[in-house]
Amino acid sequence: GNTTLHKAGWKGSEEVVKLLLDGGVDVNAQDWLGHTALWEAALNGNETMVRLLIESGADINIRTESGSTALDIAAYHGHVAIVQHLLKAGADPRIRI
Repeated sequence: GNTTLHKAGWKGSEEVVKLLLDGGVDVNAQDWLGHTALWEAALNGNETMVRLLIESGADINIRTESGSTALDIAAYHGHVAIVQHLLKAGADPRIRI
């Protein structure tokens, strides 16, 4: 299932996410589908959360069980600013699903 970090990221609760990360929660934890909090934030178009998670050391190229990355899901949903931020942070656009 989803971790507390996933849920806080999904809801866009920046303060809660910061508290969890400061408390040592794994920023790269994956749920049973391989989704990370970064992937969920990219899906939701939450640019603030994407930036916070990247600044906290999130691996931007982690793949889900189906092979998608945060960049894939942001591009699929047309979240241009997030795509730009992920690319600037080093996301690999050559990773194939």
